[in-house]
Amino acid sequence: MDSKTLGSNIRKYRIAKGLTQDQAAEQCNLSANYFRQIELGNKTPQLKTFINIAEVLETTANNLLAGIISNEDEQLTNELVTKIYELPANKRKLVLAQIDSLLSSLNSL
Repeated sequence: MDSKTLGSNIRKYRIAKGLTQDQAAEQCNLSANYFRQIELGNKTPQLKTFINIAEVLETTANNLLAGIISNEDEQLTNELVTKIYELPANKRKLVLAQIDSLLSSLNSL
């Protein structure tokens, strides 16, 4: 993933919402330093954090991923995000925990 573009997109939507980095970090329950690192492209947030950032910035995953994923990838991402958002909050948390676990397992291969 292109972390620099993701960070730039997050910054753009944060500014459009009128939030400072500190305010956005606080609303996302992240440290200000970690949020800065995401915006700089030095860190890539986990899926749960990414979705939380999109919710706080009142934008879509598509908007934050603009310029990063292909149209085919975008369709798959849309389907996944839609399915997750349609779940009740308690089930959404379970799904996100499973996805995080799966991604961790895949990264260790």
